[in-house]
Amino acid sequence: MAVSDERALLRARLDREIGTLGVGRPSEVAFAYPSPYRAGMSSLGYQTLYRLLHELQIGAHRAFLPDAWEPMALPWPQPKRPILTYEGERPLSSYRVVAISVAYELELAGLVRLLEGSGIPVLAAERREHDPILVFGGPLTFSNPSSLLPFADLLIAGEAEDVLPDAIERLLSHRRREPAIAAAAELPHTIVGELSPGLWHDLPEPARASKERVPAYSAILTPDTELADMFLVEPERGCSRQCAFCVMRIQPGGGMRLVEIDRVLDLVPEQARKVGLVGAAVTDHPDLEPLVASLVESGRSVSISSLRADRLTPTFLRDMQRSGHRTITVASDGISERMRLLLDRKIKEEHLLRAAKLVHEHGFHRLKVYEMIGAPGETDADVDELIRFARELAGIGRLALTFSTFVAKRNTPLDGQAFFGVKAAEERLRRIRSGLGGKVEIRPQSPRWAHIEYFLAQRGPDAGHAAIQAVRAGARYADWIRAFETTPPVDRPLKFGDEAAWARRRGKAAERRNKFPLPVLGASSGS
Repeated sequence: MAVSDERALLRARLDREIGTLGVGRPSEVAFAYPSPYRAGMSSLGYQTLYRLLHELQIGAHRAFLPDAWEPMALPWPQPKRPILTYEGERPLSSYRVVAISVAYELELAGLVRLLEGSGIPVLAAERREHDPILVFGGPLTFSNPSSLLPFADLLIAGEAEDVLPDAIERLLSHRRREPAIAAAAELPHTIVGELSPGLWHDLPEPARASKERVPAYSAILTPDTELADMFLVEPERGCSRQCAFCVMRIQPGGGMRLVEIDRVLDLVPEQARKVGLVGAAVTDHPDLEPLVASLVESGRSVSISSLRADRLTPTFLRDMQRSGHRTITVASDGISERMRLLLDRKIKEEHLLRAAKLVHEHGFHRLKVYEMIGAPGETDADVDELIRFARELAGIGRLALTFSTFVAKRNTPLDGQAFFGVKAAEERLRRIRSGLGGKVEIRPQSPRWAHIEYFLAQRGPDAGHAAIQAVRAGARYADWIRAFETTPPVDRPLKFGDEAAWARRRGKAAERRNKFPLPVLGASSGS
């Protein structure tokens, strides 16, 4: 794509935005996202930090991975194309500081393409005095930030609302690169990346945003996103539940931080006709029903990022139906009652049955349920139960099941568990599909990419180096496997909540670790 075409695309998207900040204003800070515009602008964290940097008079210009570079498998290098910022129409490589938010493991492919495509040295150890200083953060830092260390000059762990502005001010206050990075790394919750080959530091505990920075909420409304023209706001942050597979169980400080519904309502701009309530456990908010009712009464539609089957009520569903929803989505995760108990999911058949009946009675088109196959301890008997129970649910109303394959994550009780195996997962999905006999819609996610996510989640800084090798080879599944096989593993630096510590606990501290007969730690991966 020519520079003129790229500028035309940026300007067209800017023209459709409401709430854009900093157009035409100079800034030495770029805020980049390693996925395309439509994904980055659907990220509440990204939008919140962008807004905050402008409120604090620091400013930032946005940049995104070009749309054409999104596919997981992609011949590389691609023909060069300009990566320009939206507010400044400048090359990403021309900024003094580039902050990058990474949401999940598989975005490392987009990260490599973003940096190489913009002309920024991919490895921190290869950057020189006049290269941008790269600051990394985002949701990935809650599970395995080790994979970001090869790319990062500076890494911020956890909730960055308080730390990122201070870090940028320190970086900009020094003329030379090395003193600037050293000054920013003195802040809590930060470390330098792999500035010298093979040199890593202990990972810091994640930051917890101050009360004044909560809730997060959107800066910009745009039709060009996954959540077109939707205003995002969090009525709560964190989760008080302890699902064994979920990284949200160990958010800094633990538990939930609730936002009063009047505060949420005050933040919604008049022009926003669609509102997304975002959080790990939105349906656990004690005032969710009146919040949704108020938004619907104001003529707005409402979407919610996470619904629990045991929290659905007739009043809530009536308002969601009035809001325009035709599908209700809940999570089962464990495919049987036994597996949900083992995983501390605490969703029972009775909850899912009641949810299906309520969804049908209130005229929704379908119930969609998230399921997870391949969790530790799962057997064929659990699959048989899933098939039997899904048929029962489908007898109440239309049902869709979305399947992912279990991936063990850092800082959870299941850290270190083996991957179920690609062939085993594919065979399990075939068995489920056959057993359901076309009575249920099946939407499986690729076990192959779950396998790659597993390696990225479980390996140390070497995962970042393997990602570079895989992307340059074309980023096909076989390229990733080859890259991990040929990249020597590196011990992961221990960090807050690292579940290896559970194995060393005794007495009452060990009771929860030993609650269920799950094999823990040290298992090998399967393919």
